[in-house]
Amino acid sequence: MSSTSAITSSVLPTNGSRAAGQGGGDSLSTLPGAGPKTRARLAAAGIVTVGDLLRHLPRGYDDLRVQSKIATLGAALADRLVVVRGVVRKVHIFPRRFLDVTIDDDGATLRARWFRPPGGMAKSFAKDSVVTLAGPLRWNDEDKAELIHPTNLTSLVAGGGVPGIRARYPAVDGIGGRVLEKMIAAAVAGLDVDDDDDVLPACLRQSCGLPPLAVALRALHLPEAGLSPAELEDLAAGRSPAHRRLALEELLILQVGFCLDRASARALPARGCAVDAAALLADAQTRLPFSLTAGQQAAVAAIVADLDAPRPMQRLLIGDVGSGKTVVALLAAIAAARAGGQTLVMAPTEVLAEQHRRTLTKLGQPFGLRVALLTAATTRVERQRLRESLGKGAIDLLVGTQALLDAAADCADLRLVVVDEQHRFGVAQRARLRAGEGSAPHLLVMSATPIPRSLALTLYGDLDATVLSDHPPGRQPIATVLCATDEQRDGAYRALADAVAAGRQAFVVCPTREHSARSGSVTAVAHHRTLIRRLAPARVGLLHGALKSAEKDAVLRAFAAGALDVLVATTVVELGIDVGNATVMLIEEADRFGLAQLHQLRGRVGRGAHAGRCLLLLNQGGDGEPAATASAIERLRCLTETSDGFCIAEADLALRGPGDLFGRRQAGAPALMFGDLPGTLALLDLARAEAERLVDGDPDLGRPEHAALGAAVRARWAKAAVYGEETG
Repeated sequence: MSSTSAITSSVLPTNGSRAAGQGGGDSLSTLPGAGPKTRARLAAAGIVTVGDLLRHLPRGYDDLRVQSKIATLGAALADRLVVVRGVVRKVHIFPRRFLDVTIDDDGATLRARWFRPPGGMAKSFAKDSVVTLAGPLRWNDEDKAELIHPTNLTSLVAGGGVPGIRARYPAVDGIGGRVLEKMIAAAVAGLDVDDDDDVLPACLRQSCGLPPLAVALRALHLPEAGLSPAELEDLAAGRSPAHRRLALEELLILQVGFCLDRASARALPARGCAVDAAALLADAQTRLPFSLTAGQQAAVAAIVADLDAPRPMQRLLIGDVGSGKTVVALLAAIAAARAGGQTLVMAPTEVLAEQHRRTLTKLGQPFGLRVALLTAATTRVERQRLRESLGKGAIDLLVGTQALLDAAADCADLRLVVVDEQHRFGVAQRARLRAGEGSAPHLLVMSATPIPRSLALTLYGDLDATVLSDHPPGRQPIATVLCATDEQRDGAYRALADAVAAGRQAFVVCPTREHSARSGSVTAVAHHRTLIRRLAPARVGLLHGALKSAEKDAVLRAFAAGALDVLVATTVVELGIDVGNATVMLIEEADRFGLAQLHQLRGRVGRGAHAGRCLLLLNQGGDGEPAATASAIERLRCLTETSDGFCIAEADLALRGPGDLFGRRQAGAPALMFGDLPGTLALLDLARAEAERLVDGDPDLGRPEHAALGAAVRARWAKAAVYGEETG
């Protein structure tokens, strides 16, 4: 049974058709204007139910409450929404092209223009009539004020109404803005939910000062006209109580699912590995060519304790670049082998799998560890031999890519699975390891993304977390230099050429593969051609995501083997490739990357006997000045001041929010709609603690007050399985 099916079947109650409260499971066909074509276009955008539509939140708000005199409109209001009132003086109709209406306000005039107006629209603007319009202010080629596609508020004002606050929504391909607004308005009008149908328990809402769901959704889609400017600013910025309520609800649904999955996994049997951790660590100190750090020793002790338990270990090992995660995994595999068991080690690419095979074979040989490799390049005859050897217990550790999931059934006694650097290996794949008869293997997931432990527990909520915060002694620090001027840029490429001339290798990373709308942008394909000429006779390779897997692996193998001097690439080189001779990491348009991502990239160099250097180049404007903003430059200085990945991750979170981390979610759990909202991080621990409390006290969420939450968890996790959403 998959992880999501475990969560969405008998684990949770099936009552409560309102999957997400507020009629969330109702069909869109109940709304006006939602015909088959419209529903198909909405479905393509992930909007399938009324609940989905209600969570299609505004991207901003127009304040129509303040009217301006045309004479007072100045350049400071350019592109701002304004509300004006005036007398219609001129109406020009250009059939099938545009409609121009000029209005007069005490002698000051303004032109309103609509492109491709609907037929009969001009009838709304009789000469000498008084109209009220709202729209973004522009200046035309004649330096006169104009409104483009303004909203006509005349009938509202004439009927005694007062313009209020209007929501603006993200566009949905193929659906007009007015059609979308009318559908959402109809959905909001249908909101009528009792507290008993609310996903968030009443006690949690009250303790956090958050509104019921129906109240929150109304506040977001139909803001009250009495909002103060500060309250409207908070609403537009996603800082309102209504936003916090939706974010907490989503995080709680995610965490309850994780808690249920963790409980389901812990209910399975596992074969323990009775190994003395102290003896293993003492043995390692004599057989390894280096000393273990305190962090590595603590991690090994925790893992060995887990391996000896009768339930399957589910542990996440987080470590900065170069912190020694592979050695921890090696000792875990040795513990499994000494108990008579076998280990599978999965890597995201064949090149990394081969790299792990070499490292683990070399370090494992003094322990008598028998290591083998299985990849797509393995011949059929060799593959059959490996299967037979696994079945006989003649292989202790098998390294490969995700295809190893199919090799699990061939093992004589699979005790441990290690997954390295694979963000797409998530809850669904972990469930595959637990499927079938008999005991489940222990699982160790390794990540080189240095994120705080509390956040890791939220992103990987079904795993226990161990952090390696120290580094093995002896590794040389990587010098990081910010190159913000033309002179510094030229110096960076001289340093690149000098390194190649000295027999070293280098990476040149570009933010995009081939096309970019950004002025002065450096794309990988074009830059590859440039560097072939500029660095001749150096051998320059190209690597990007559009290449086939076999082509990517061929390029990486050539670079690892020294057949290429320079590798021009996109961020596909971020994960784990280890080339000891690479000493220069040159990153174009570094201001377009997150700090944590840049830290990962620079960790690709200086891994051998020679010191590494990371050169951060900025986008250049037409006048030679950097196009990067002053704040972006200041942000990048953080990398020049510290090599501590956890400090950098904290700075990245403070500057950019958690969006990047939520974008690296593990496969098989619901994607978050509100993960980028301000204040989300402050809700993470609360959601996790509340989920644990709920599941501990009501393991199947069968109590009436938890029925809506149980139905919401089932619905969201089932949707993740159907649509292949990724969360890690």
